[in-house]
Amino acid sequence: VYAGLLGGAQTFVEAGGAQALAALAFGTQTLAPVAMVAGPGNAAVVEAKRQLIGTVGIDMLAGPSEVVTLADIDANPDWVAIDLLAQAEHDPQARAFLLTDSPQLAHRVQQAVC
Repeated sequence: VYAGLLGGAQTFVEAGGAQALAALAFGTQTLAPVAMVAGPGNAAVVEAKRQLIGTVGIDMLAGPSEVVTLADIDANPDWVAIDLLAQAEHDPQARAFLLTDSPQLAHRVQQAVC
């Protein structure tokens, strides 16, 4: 939101999914069409953005999320789990990896994720 304000955005709408992109691009009875849609999404959202090119501004066509987190025994397992889940939740094809030299940390992160 802060970056949007710095860039001159005057209104922000929180909505998700491919259907939300159509509503934002074309408007509804209660929402005027917007100038730009941005944010992550699954394969359906990426396809919706692709189809809206030329109708509304888009941030980018991104594929499934991927993250690799490097952590040692001193890392907070809850924070590591949150970092991994923040990417993995976007799409079933998203990938989140933990690289560590600590079996103890790997076990604690696995417990936190589950």
